[in-house]
This record gives sequence, C-alpha cells and structure tokens, in this order.
Amino acid sequence: MAEMLTGVCAGTVALVLLLAFAGHLRAPRTLPAALAAHRVLPGPLRWPVAVAVIALEGALGAATGYAVAAGRTHALTLAAGGAAVLFAGYAGYGWYVLRTRPSVPCGCATGPGGDTPMSGWVAGRAAALALASLVAVTGTTPAHGTHTAIAVLASVVFAVLLSLLPQAMFDPERQAAP
Repeated sequence: MAEMLTGVCAGTVALVLLLAFAGHLRAPRTLPAALAAHRVLPGPLRWPVAVAVIALEGALGAATGYAVAAGRTHALTLAAGGAAVLFAGYAGYGWYVLRTRPSVPCGCATGPGGDTPMSGWVAGRAAALALASLVAVTGTTPAHGTHTAIAVLASVVFAVLLSLLPQAMFDPERQAAP
C-alpha cells in the first residue's frame, strides 16, 4: 500500500509540474506579468526568475516522472525533495502575496481560461503538493505490476483536479466585493 501511495503522490507531482511547465511555455508572458503585479521582485529580476522557475518546473517534473517510471528510488528522493522545496516556496510566496496584494494574478498559467487569480486555493494547492512531494520522498519504490495502472490513473485524476482547482474555486463576485 505504501508503494502505491508513493507512486500516486510522485506521479501527481510530476504531472502537475509538467502541466505547469507546458502552460508557461504556451503563455510565456504570464509569469513575468504576474511577478510585476506582485511587486515583490525588482524589475530587472522578473524575467530571469520567471525563466529559472519555469525551467525548474520542467526539470523536476521530468526527473520525478522518470524516477517513478524507472523505479529509481534515489532519483525519486532527489527529484521529489526538490519539488517539495519548490512547492513549499510557492505556498509561502502565495500566502505572502495574498496578504499584501490579494487581487493580482498568481502566475500559474494552468487554468483553462488563462491565468488564475491569487487566492487561498492557490497557496493551499502548493502546500498540498509540497506534502505529496514529501510522501514521494519516503524512499519506497513506487508500485509496479498490478498496482501500476491504478497509480497512473489516480495520478492523472489528482493532477488534473489540482491543476484546475484554483480556477474552479474562483468566484468573481466575491473577489470584486470590497
């Protein structure tokens, strides 16, 4: 059972990172524009930080996916550990931006309608993904054999749900209220 949980968490993390990477490639100006709206980074750092974050999402997503598929426990520990740090950073940053500038876009670029507004759902999703990454770091070899299909299917379902969650939970009327 622990092996299947590791596989589901690692697969979900890998797919969410790869979906985010693809979303940023599809809309490359979304993250730099959101960083400008957040007013946390100085102007000259916005593009380099955006490029680094997008590259890191792609690299960690690919490395986590490879480690799960190949059954490489040590590689999974490293990749999922990196994803845990990245998602924990996203969660902390998201909570900070939400408290200081709540009506700005998050920069996620994963929603079907473009960018997602910053909300507690964005930061909460990042925290949940950090936790899932930590579960994947446990070091157990992900499930193979009969449980692989279940782990893959569950990973896809969770990744899609987590990618769409903040956009689905956004209420424009509530956001516009003073």
